[in-house]
Amino acid sequence: MLQHIMTTAADAANRQFEVLDRISHNVANVNTTGYKVKRFEQYLRVDGEVDGIERTDTTQAILQVTKRPLDIGIEGAGYMPVTQPDGTTAYTRDGSFTKSAEGLLITSRGDIVGSGIQLPMTYHKVFIQKNGDVQLVEKPTDEPRTIGSIPLVTFTNPEALHSIGGNKLVPTEDSGLPKIAEAGEGAPGGEIRQGTLERSNVNMYYQIDQVLRLNASVISNMRVAKFTDDLYRQAVNLRQ
Repeated sequence: MLQHIMTTAADAANRQFEVLDRISHNVANVNTTGYKVKRFEQYLRVDGEVDGIERTDTTQAILQVTKRPLDIGIEGAGYMPVTQPDGTTAYTRDGSFTKSAEGLLITSRGDIVGSGIQLPMTYHKVFIQKNGDVQLVEKPTDEPRTIGSIPLVTFTNPEALHSIGGNKLVPTEDSGLPKIAEAGEGAPGGEIRQGTLERSNVNMYYQIDQVLRLNASVISNMRVAKFTDDLYRQAVNLRQ
């Protein structure tokens, strides 16, 4: 019985360190555009052991105004598909875009936005509409013309998307396949806001509170383990 109590206390303490690892990851990404906070939820199994599961909080974060014409933020549930150098597709909410040397609209990681939107080497203005249409004005006297569109997709369970690094996600069996969603004001995919970027949804006050709670929990578990060890030693001494 005493050995079981010590094992349970040690396992619980180890779980707290796993939670601390998630918190550290969240804090490190507080300034990462479009980052969604990770949390580690613990529960008691039927056998009495403590276990946990990682969850992702996909709630909307604040859109920060940058006034850069190629920056976009998503107000809503959508994700933008990007084509990686190996030709595979990933998804992101990081809309800090730029223009490549070839004139393609790309992410800060060098991935092509959508299936490829070609910008001329010089132009007067670019407008990105709420529905994702990219419109160009080459000369001040020209009328805007649509040169492409930034699509938005949604997932049945976006929390189950798998992070592959570089602020990119890929679908899993649990997330479901991507579905092209209508974009625009009030649309299912959400609306695109030009000249903004979505901040991370990391709440620093909550993360600090979690660290304090973890510290108290780890100390409590260690005290239980030490107390149980002292009882075990006393029992051994009595037998002798």
